[in-house]
Amino acid sequence: MNYLRISVTDRCNERCLYCLPEGYQGWERRTDPLTTDEIVRVVRIAAELGFRKFRLTGGEPLVRADLPEIVRGMAATPGVERIVFRPMARGWPR
Repeated sequence: MNYLRISVTDRCNERCLYCLPEGYQGWERRTDPLTTDEIVRVVRIAAELGFRKFRLTGGEPLVRADLPEIVRGMAATPGVERIVFRPMARGWPR
């Protein structure tokens, strides 16, 4: 196994029942569980253990303002061959 899925946030801007059950607003009041440095550290350790492919998930990864920094840090990590994420990206030009 050389693939690791990392959830970078539990926040989402879709407001669907999956990410935001009726009345739930807890995610609006807190920061993401892991910092940029912590995520990159997890990736570094995983790469040292043989993981080569990483998928960033969430909620919606694009709501995380530091996502470009996370991806840059991951890309600079020796052993990382592939970084993917599939945003919902509603409203992005096609």
